This record gives sequence, C-alpha cells and structure tokens, in this order.
Amino acid sequence: MKIITALFLTLSITFISKAQTTFQFAIIGDYGKAGTNELNVSNLVKSWNPEFIITLGDNNYELGEQSTIDTNIGKYYSQFIFPYTGSYGTGDTVNRFYPSLGNHDWYTDTASAYLNYFSLPGNERYYDFIKGNIHFFAIDSDPNEPDGVDSNSVQALWLKNSLAASSQKFNLVYFHHPPYSSGQHGNNPYMNWPFKRWGADAVLAGHDHTYERIILNEFLYIVNGLGGKSIYTFNTPVTGSAVRYNNNYGAMLAKTYEDSLVFRFYTVTPTLRDYYKLLPAKKTLLLTSLIEGFYDSDSGLSVMDTIKVLLRKTVSPYEEVDSVIVLMSSSGTGTLEFNKALNSTPYYVVVKHRNSIETWSSSGNSFSANNLSYDFTGAVSKAYGNNLKLKGSKYCIYSGDINQDGYIDGSDVSLVDNDVLISASGYLNTDLSGDNFTDINDLSLVDNNSFTSVIAVKP
Repeated sequence: MKIITALFLTLSITFISKAQTTFQFAIIGDYGKAGTNELNVSNLVKSWNPEFIITLGDNNYELGEQSTIDTNIGKYYSQFIFPYTGSYGTGDTVNRFYPSLGNHDWYTDTASAYLNYFSLPGNERYYDFIKGNIHFFAIDSDPNEPDGVDSNSVQALWLKNSLAASSQKFNLVYFHHPPYSSGQHGNNPYMNWPFKRWGADAVLAGHDHTYERIILNEFLYIVNGLGGKSIYTFNTPVTGSAVRYNNNYGAMLAKTYEDSLVFRFYTVTPTLRDYYKLLPAKKTLLLTSLIEGFYDSDSGLSVMDTIKVLLRKTVSPYEEVDSVIVLMSSSGTGTLEFNKALNSTPYYVVVKHRNSIETWSSSGNSFSANNLSYDFTGAVSKAYGNNLKLKGSKYCIYSGDINQDGYIDGSDVSLVDNDVLISASGYLNTDLSGDNFTDINDLSLVDNNSFTSVIAVKP
C-alpha cells in the first residue's frame, strides 16, 4: 500500500510540474493619462504581480511632453522601470517595462521625452527581447518613424530577418496602430505586414480604445486600448472579429505554459471578459524521398507508401524531438507538420520505411518562418554517410531491411526467400517493389544489397 501511495504522489507531482506556468506578464494600451481610470488599471495589473509589462502605445497623453511623462507613467508603474529617474519611488533593479511608441508619444520634439525617459534595447524605437519561450518584437507603427512603417521599410526588413532567426516557441509582435480594428480609428492598412508568413504567432496593438480579438486567416490579432485614457464606440465589425468589449477599462494578463500561451482580458472590477489559448505554430516540412524498390526510373514515378519521419537533435544522444507518419506521393514528395519543433534549431531528418534502411540527413536542418524543405534524391551527399543508391538520375533509400535491425543481411534474404517459395501476396514487408507480390525480383534486390553489406549509417 505504501508503494502505491508513493507512486501516486510521484505521478501527481510530475503532472503538476508540467502544468506550471513559465511566467506571466501584463499588457496595457492607451493608458498614459493620469487619473482614476489609469490608477484602477495599474492596481489591477499590480495585483497580478507580473514579471514584466508591455505597452501598446500612447504612453504619455496628450502631447508626449517631458513635463507630463513621469506623472502619466512613473506615478503608476515606476516599480517596473529601470533605470528610473522620476519622482515616484526608486524604481526597479532591472527593467520590467517594455513600451512601444504611439502617436501621442511623437507629438512633441520627435518623441524625445519617451526616448529619454526609458532605457530600452536596440534603437529604443523598435527592438526585441526574449523572456522564457517567447520572443517579443516591439515595433514603431507611427508614420514619423525614421526607418519607415510599410512592409518594405528598413524597420520591416529588421523584423522579417529577426523573426526568421528566432528559435523561441512563440513570436509576439506588438505596436500601436492595429492592422485591423472595428473601433473608431478602424484598420491601418499600412501595418498589414505579412506577419504570419514571416513567422509571428500573434500581433497586439492599441490606438482604438476598445478590446477586440480578431482571427483572420488563422492568425491572431488583438486590440487592447482600454488602459485608462477613454473608451471608444465600435463601428461595423471587421472580418474575423470574434470578441468585442468597450464597457469598462482593463488590461490583459498573459501566462505561458510548456505547450501554450494563454491570454486573458480583465476589467478593473475585476471581471474576466475574454480568454484565448494560443498554440505554437506547426512547423511544415516539404520532404522529397524515394525508396529504391518502389521507384521506377523509366516512368519517374514511385509506388505510394507511408514512411515515418523523425526529427532528432544534432548533439549526442540525438534525442527524438518529434515524429510524423505520412503517405508519400507518386513523385516521392510529402508534406509533414510537426508540433514540437522550433525555428532556427537544427534537426537531423530521419526517414524510416517498413522494408528499407533507416536514413539520416547529412547534417542538421532548421525551420525558418515555420517551413523547411529537404530533398534526399538530388545528391548522394544528402544522406549521412552518403547512404543512398543511384537509380536512374535519382538517389534512393536502400530497400531490403525487412526486420528493421539496421542491416540488410542474410536474415532479410531468408525472409524474402521464404515468401517467394510460398508465392506470398498482399501488403508484405518482403514485397520490395510494392506490387503486392513477393517474387524473384524482390529476392534479387535484397540479395544484391546484402552482398554489399548495406547498413544504417548514423552520427
């Protein structure tokens, strides 16, 4: 009985550990106007004890002046700011406040009050930072931005390249002017950058003093501008608008887990008004691979069959990260989606087939913006140890490992020979040509590969 209790306790502890949040952070927008509304929102945010805060612009109403910035920001959030040089306490020992510029921050002296008040990464107008499994990208969406605000600008190119290089599970982009909004300001088409294609997982913005969640082309946009300034009405809902709220002020609390990122919007009452669970983007591998016995070099076509593809780490002991089973087309191509892979992280691509030798890619390969292409058929060097066989003009994976022990040898020959003797038919591992018969052609193929001692070659 004691053993059972101990086992139950261990399993319970393991389950709880996996469910723990990595960290939580707060999101506020259009908040920087001293008064009761901002005070109530700041008290809500502080009650969560977030690790840090990000802002969606308009930090300092009305004109972004030096004379108002500390009253509008430091009075309510100084405990998150470092270095803090204002009049409301001593600030923090590390910076935990990551704002983005809004149009009101630009109105006086080219945003100098904002840029002098904060000490931020990069050029401070747009920058990135990493916390846990999230890569954050703060963008300046104001037309005054010197590096431009369209999708071909210097700023946009920086974002595109930075997203491509990110290896975090989630990539969050935030700024002030929303690409889509049902509020009074509405859409800002110049900020409709190809965020999803570049590798972002969500876009957060403010500007309209409402809360709205929009799902467009399976991509998440959130407008969160109820941080304390005022409240706007809604116009006709835009396409994809799933949730709209404008009855009270509030803020967002985000919690990251091992397998998800959860967004919640609370009003100051406090009342939960929206909940959304964001899953990591699937990583898509376009694979080209041919099986020796199944491929007809005269027609250029292959018998369609399933393979198992594994992604393995590139350092010993080469742990398996994820795997997918896919039916390959007659041209030897397949599209595979992986849930656990990360961008900008090298993986060996490993192909396993029911009667062929296990074959590894020659080196590690990385997903970029959630996509990767790999072609085993174009060169012998595409496989680790050059472990491919030329058939016509294509390199193929060796057929004949019937028992899947990593060797094509006498034991495999014996298995095929036995089925030849009884004229076996059907979906058999001993059928190396995929014609649903085990015959002399299959025996000849496995015998040849056994004679040359084909083995699985791995790191």
